[in-house]
Amino acid sequence: MMLACRLRIDVRHVSLPGVVADFIEALAGEAGLTSRQAYWLRLAADEITTNIAHHGYRGEGGVVDLSGEIEPDRLRVSIEDDAPPFDPGCYDPAPRLAVPPAQRDEGGYGLLLAMGKVDEFHYEYVGGRNRNTLIMRLLGGANADGPGGHRTG
Repeated sequence: MMLACRLRIDVRHVSLPGVVADFIEALAGEAGLTSRQAYWLRLAADEITTNIAHHGYRGEGGVVDLSGEIEPDRLRVSIEDDAPPFDPGCYDPAPRLAVPPAQRDEGGYGLLLAMGKVDEFHYEYVGGRNRNTLIMRLLGGANADGPGGHRTG
C-alpha cells in the first residue's frame, strides 16, 4: 500500500501542536503504528515544527509543509520550511548537560529526546528550504526490526 498526504500550516494562525498531532495521529493510525511508535513520531514532529515556528521564524510567522507517505515497510514524514538553514541532527546539548541539574534552564532537550526515538532522521537544505524527514518502520513490514534511532544527515 502506498498512501500520501500533505498539509500546509501558517504557524501564525493555528494551534501548531494540535494540528501536527492530528496529522501524525491520522497517518500513524492508517499505517498501523503501535501507540508507542505513534507517540514518539508525534513528539519528534511536534518538536521540529515548534522549533521552526519559535526559532526558525523567530515567532514572526511562516509556513510549514508536512507530508506523509505510507510505504509497505515504513511511514515517512517530511517537514519543510523556509526559515534559515538548521540541522536538528547537529544540535549539541552538551553545554546544557554540563550545567548542574538545579541550575539548568528549562527547555532545549526535546529534540535530543525525540530524535533518538524515530527509526531514521534525515536533514537536507534543498532549494532554499529545510527538509526534515522522520521515518518509523512498520512492524511486520519488510526490514522491520524495531526502533533503531538511526540519524543521518
